[in-house]
Amino acid sequence: MKELRIVYHGLGMAGKTTNLEKLKEIYTDNVYDRIHQQTNEGRTVYLDMLMLKFQTRVQGLYVTISLFTTPGQQRFKILRPWLFGYTSAVVFVFDSSRSVQENMESFHEMEGIVGKNKVVVQANKRDLPNAVPLEVIKETFNGIPVIPAVAKDGIGVVETLKEAIKMALTDEERVVRSS
Repeated sequence: MKELRIVYHGLGMAGKTTNLEKLKEIYTDNVYDRIHQQTNEGRTVYLDMLMLKFQTRVQGLYVTISLFTTPGQQRFKILRPWLFGYTSAVVFVFDSSRSVQENMESFHEMEGIVGKNKVVVQANKRDLPNAVPLEVIKETFNGIPVIPAVAKDGIGVVETLKEAIKMALTDEERVVRSS
């Protein structure tokens, strides 16, 4: 059994928790555990966690995947390095409704802790009329996989997770534990 830890990071309200909520709906039979606490405004308090158990088709392995979100608010910035520790892969949730510069500030904070070779970018909120063009996002993250998404509708959520799992399983050093 392999255990993977995938962290979803991005600006506050970018869609990190929404990803986990949709994955919980999609993989209902595979949910092992869920920890989540939200404010009335929909902001995550401290962190969000979802554990999934299933067998991969690629390697025929049983895998437990722990999915975490980082708190987007600046007051929780001190916790982020701890959350990135022992990470198998990171999903950077790019909020397409906000500027590239604002998103990149959040990305660079993470980049100093986690190498680019462990990152998948999810370009979320693609349904909004003033969304940053997908080509601009792809150019910004040259060489990093970019998955377009509308997390609230479940679009691109599974594809993003599969890309992160694939990335995590390609390098044994990224696996948290094997048993």
